[in-house]
Amino acid sequence: MKLVLVMLALAGASTAEAMRFGVKDWEVVCDNTRRCEAVGYQTDESGSAPVALWLGRDAGAGAALEAKLSVVTADDKDAGPLTMVVGKLTLAGLKADTALTAEQIARLMPQLLDAETAKVSDGKGHWLLSLAGLNAALLKMDDHQGRVGTTTALAKPGTRAASTVLPPLPAPTVRALAMPPAQKGDDRLLAAIAKTIPVGDCSVDFRSEEAAYNSGAYRLPGGKVLLVLECERAAYQSSFSVWIAGDKPPYAAKRLTLPGLEGSDVMNASFENGKLNSYAKGRGVYDCGTAWDWMWTAQGFQLVDVAESNLCRGMPGGFMLREWTATVVK
Repeated sequence: MKLVLVMLALAGASTAEAMRFGVKDWEVVCDNTRRCEAVGYQTDESGSAPVALWLGRDAGAGAALEAKLSVVTADDKDAGPLTMVVGKLTLAGLKADTALTAEQIARLMPQLLDAETAKVSDGKGHWLLSLAGLNAALLKMDDHQGRVGTTTALAKPGTRAASTVLPPLPAPTVRALAMPPAQKGDDRLLAAIAKTIPVGDCSVDFRSEEAAYNSGAYRLPGGKVLLVLECERAAYQSSFSVWIAGDKPPYAAKRLTLPGLEGSDVMNASFENGKLNSYAKGRGVYDCGTAWDWMWTAQGFQLVDVAESNLCRGMPGGFMLREWTATVVK
């Protein structure tokens, strides 16, 4: 399943389309507010344990660059203080998964742009970060934010004033509805409503006891019930069909198609406090994938967040780069 890049239609012309770009060992995503993120990893051929450098920047002339370094240790324990060696720079005292300071970033970036790799160590473990593709990734970020040739550009700075940089765009607002409390007998709704729904093209009989364990029924406002029914089962993930029904017979269940998806099924679904989540794993080791979030509103489910990690390089969870966001109000 892929994000349908018709977000202008979802949120109005004041919102930008998502942009995704991958080159060598780096990938870039810019979301509907023009916020951009980039991440690079070790090469598959280096033999290095997983290491990643994440960079992020909001749109707008005054937006500062953010950065953090992540590593995976041999024993899965926290790494000690990290030292990065790149070009002529040795940058010590870095903490994994913690934002670098502005001073650290200012020292680091010129060296990264002029090197092929960066060595990372905590004294016991050693990692090799690839910088192949970094310059192209940063240029893509600059271009999307209107920075190329300005004093704020990362890859190709120039003399144009920062005032010519494109401004951030507002995220759409989604008004979530409060979820009603559970009622007596709600634990019987799943089985009762599922019996009225044909299995159809599902390979899993969601009416079975085993599938019911993975499925769920959740009360919504206005006497409605959300059903999330296991439909397909693979080696490391399942897909689910999503239905809305009444809470009393004849139930009249209707299958939903969710905004932002091609097709109607969600992956490894969960629902809590009005938010429906789908996470599609790229592969079984859970180092890449795509996540969607929708909130229940007076207009039904509305898309509020999409993030994706395309480079499967062994980093648990991958670095989920945001393609779409909305501001949720209650």
